[in-house]
Amino acid sequence: MSLASAGGAWAEGGQDLQFRASVGLAHDSNLFRLPAGANTLALIGRDSAAETVNLTTLGLNYNKAYSLQRVELDVSVVKYSYQNFSYLDFSALNYRGTWRWSYTPHLRGNLSTSRDQTLNNFVDFRGFNVRNERVTTTTRFDGSYELDANWRVLAGLSQSALKNSLQITSEADYRQTALDGGVRYVLASGSSAGYTLRSTDGTYTSNRTIPSAGFYDDRFSQTDNELQATWAISRDTSADFKAGYRSRSYPTYPQRNFGGMTGAATVNWSYSPKAGLTAGWTRDISSFETANFNHSQTDRFAIGPVWQLSPKAVMRVQLAHAVREFGGTPTGVVTLQRRDVTRDASVSVDWQPYTFLSLSASLQNAKRSSSLAGFDYSSNMFNISAQFTY
Repeated sequence: MSLASAGGAWAEGGQDLQFRASVGLAHDSNLFRLPAGANTLALIGRDSAAETVNLTTLGLNYNKAYSLQRVELDVSVVKYSYQNFSYLDFSALNYRGTWRWSYTPHLRGNLSTSRDQTLNNFVDFRGFNVRNERVTTTTRFDGSYELDANWRVLAGLSQSALKNSLQITSEADYRQTALDGGVRYVLASGSSAGYTLRSTDGTYTSNRTIPSAGFYDDRFSQTDNELQATWAISRDTSADFKAGYRSRSYPTYPQRNFGGMTGAATVNWSYSPKAGLTAGWTRDISSFETANFNHSQTDRFAIGPVWQLSPKAVMRVQLAHAVREFGGTPTGVVTLQRRDVTRDASVSVDWQPYTFLSLSASLQNAKRSSSLAGFDYSSNMFNISAQFTY
């Protein structure tokens, strides 16, 4: 059993239908991501931004094959209870469903849908005294056809939407449709190379009207070109690469347009039967609309060793360094420069003493320094949880 698949195999078991219940506790020393020296009493009504959250989850998982078809379903209800800031309490309904269809062994694909409901974190959202939930939904249909032993033709269609309970200018509510297609060349060794073109059309569903004094459009179009490659270096080592270009345009206010390179490089190395290492870099560019900026670009470097302490226990360490730069001049005048540097370090342990019981614990430290005053923070987090499956 590989280290990457160990945890999933423990949880999956041999049943088609499984029910689960879990309880957890999460402590955060700086929930609202306030800078050192901030007047917390004036901002949040307490002399400390520390918070402890109790989590209770009920869920089910269904996974069954029907001839060439497979059906997968995961549904959960999560209740979040805040000890000090009870106005943040909420319950979330999350689900993921996938039909892995196959017309013939050479023509197959997926029909999937998902819903994720979370609380907007306070890294970017600064509304300290209100609860702002976000719901993300996605539905996708895709297929792959094997032309021969090596060549694959790929196509997909997806619809997704984001809705916040309170409006956020920098990441406004939207609904979008994306169409993508591509080719891939696959070798028997497991190495492959491919290209994908994706075209996305979106509409902002929050209250945006044209004309807009802040140059906020009500629609957008986005094009992504991406090259992908997987290199099976050896039985124990593999590498994944991506290089692409993303461009987004707005029909009414082209001063909001932006474009830039995206990419990723990841190496996975199992250097012993009980230890492995993942290291990588990613670059992403995404919309971030304010009066001063159009987008943000993030370069993230991460390294994560993993050790299988026993047949039932795994420990993971994660170190990450990210640089986020904000760009664009919607007004045509450069008024602010912003550059954020974040550093994250975490260690976690997963232990399954019995087939029906899984225990997890983690420690994490997160720090950010920013060229803009008021955006620095430091936070220590601790999480423990127990999950029962039957």
